[in-house]
Formats: sequence, structure tokens, C-alpha cells
Amino acid sequence: MSDLEFRPRFRFRTPLTPEVIKQRIRDRVRDDNPQGLRLTGTGDHLSLLFKHTDQHSWTPQMDIDLEVVQEPGRSQETMVRCQIGPMPTIWMLFVGGYIFLCVIALLGISMGTSQQIVGAFAWGWWAALPTPFLALVLWLLAQEGKRRSKQEMQVLKSFVDGALGCDCFALAEDH
Repeated sequence: MSDLEFRPRFRFRTPLTPEVIKQRIRDRVRDDNPQGLRLTGTGDHLSLLFKHTDQHSWTPQMDIDLEVVQEPGRSQETMVRCQIGPMPTIWMLFVGGYIFLCVIALLGISMGTSQQIVGAFAWGWWAALPTPFLALVLWLLAQEGKRRSKQEMQVLKSFVDGALGCDCFALAEDH
């Protein structure tokens, strides 16, 4: 994928077992890791992160989920699902901001409508008025974070491709 979107998702199949995939990624983190990436996770879920000293608020991480699939008439394969996105704390900050703005907008619209119906001064509308502009500011911040993290997202993608010995993301299925 040439243009990495915000929180891109990739899904591909490989004949490698989950244990082999995890070991190859661990080996690459240990032996061939000029960026100093860290690997965390349990079971069949891995997270590939940049080291703490290189992290900024826009720094992404890659979450990798492995699932063994067996379809009739085919050999057993591993479905690899990858998602590149902001750290969970940053993601929740944006989600929380959008939820807060939605609640304020709905409250302002409800109060303004009620006040207008009973003939009172409809000050509730003033609470709802700035919410679209504030939502636009959040969206613009997300776009700036995406722009700043594009190179780091490419590093994560290339790192996993190198660990698995293929251009797996180029062969990825639609989400």
C-alpha cells in the first residue's frame, strides 16, 4: 500500500505456523533491529513498538494477530492480521474528544430546542455551536499526526516484511 491511511489494516495468509512467525519476528528484533523496536504481547497477539526514547505523541505501533485457518481442500495456513495505529492512549484521547463533543452538541441541541419551544431564551444553542469547529480541529490534528507518522508506519511494515522474508503487505487482502 503506497499511501498509508490512518490506522491501516492488513490481512494475509502464510504457510508459516504462528510459532515460526513469532520466532522470526523475535529474532529480527534481537539480531537485526537498527531502529531499536520493542516486541510485546502474549499468545497469538504481538505489538511492535518504537523504543520509549524515540516515541512522540504521533508515533505508531503495529498490532499483529495470528490465527490458524483450515479450509476444506487446502493445507493449514496462518491468517496474519496487522493494524498500524497510534498508541492506545492517543487513540482514546481522540475517541474521548469526539464522544465529548457529541454529548455537548446533543445536550446543546436538546436544551436549545426545549427552551425555544417553551418561549425562553434559547442559550442551549450556544453550547452546540462550537462543536463542529472543535471536531474539525480534532480531525486536523489526526491528519497532522498521520503525516508525521507516515515514515514510522513504513518502518514497521518493512520490518515485518523483512522478518517474514516476503513482501506480505503487498499481497494483503482487503480488510
